[in-house]
Amino acid sequence: MNTSFNPGTKSAQIARKIEERILAKEYKAGDPLPSQQELAEEFYASSRSIREAFKHLEAKGLVEISQGRRATVKSNNLDQFVASLSTTLISNHNTDKKLLLDLMQVRITVEVSAARELSRSDQRSILVKALDTLTTKMEALIPRLEAGESEAYTEWNSHDFTFHKNLIDSNDNVILTAIYENLSPMLYASMEKITSTFTEIEKSTREHRYLVEALQNGQTDLAVALVLVHLTAIRGKLEAANT
Repeated sequence: MNTSFNPGTKSAQIARKIEERILAKEYKAGDPLPSQQELAEEFYASSRSIREAFKHLEAKGLVEISQGRRATVKSNNLDQFVASLSTTLISNHNTDKKLLLDLMQVRITVEVSAARELSRSDQRSILVKALDTLTTKMEALIPRLEAGESEAYTEWNSHDFTFHKNLIDSNDNVILTAIYENLSPMLYASMEKITSTFTEIEKSTREHRYLVEALQNGQTDLAVALVLVHLTAIRGKLEAANT
């Protein structure tokens, strides 16, 4: 992957546009892309900008470039690219703790972004309703949790996982979301070892309710703050558990 690729350049803008078309399957795997000349005319760009855009797409595993032939679509998804990034992320860390904390930071970044965008979306009602339903189920478990029922803890954790997965899935950052989903089993396996008291779970349930209300009301700053507070507390517990 070319780490010097500047996201603000003309070639980066062209690469993003072509990538969107590939992911939307306007250009399907095996199809040739328009010629460099055709793309240069479409985007009012130089041949050099088109070549740089192709190189970026090739690095992501979306395009295959052969000398003397048109570039062709190699894949309609970013699975190969994400797998490569995930492998690099793992190999660049010497300790599981460092990797887990970095992955938790990815989760925080993704969820904060998702909460910000969702609170501003005019189409948020369906997803927020699903989050509201999950929160109601978590609230209904409070009496059983207080009584110490182990099955209630399992059910609560399941609703909590689904709540945050739905929020993460609403994020429009394809790369970050895909990296998180690829590595999240490792994070959740570690989080399962963290024990929570009834008071902590009750507090967490209230935080879920406050977040749902903030999203419903379009209170962006409050929604972001609630996600940050909630996940930062989890990160602290994860860090303490792995010392």
